[in-house]
Amino acid sequence: MNYIELLQAELRPAFGCTEPIALAYAAAKSVAVLGECPTSMTARCSANIIKNVKNVTIPNSGGRKGLACAAILGALVGKPERELEVL
Repeated sequence: MNYIELLQAELRPAFGCTEPIALAYAAAKSVAVLGECPTSMTARCSANIIKNVKNVTIPNSGGRKGLACAAILGALVGKPERELEVL
């Protein structure tokens, strides 16, 4: 396998910074698996994810930032079938 084939097989498009999008995707996927919106969520994140999520704007959020906002948006309006383009 050459480098181009490897990149085409592994890379996925993302809408916005990947850290809040990954959190939103996880929340949207959990809603899909549960079949309903949970009453609470807990996200265990590395320090790097926390740092990046609180410093970048979440796409389609009206300028909002933060872990809670990314998770709530993912759970409420996320489309998990779109993967990292969830919002």
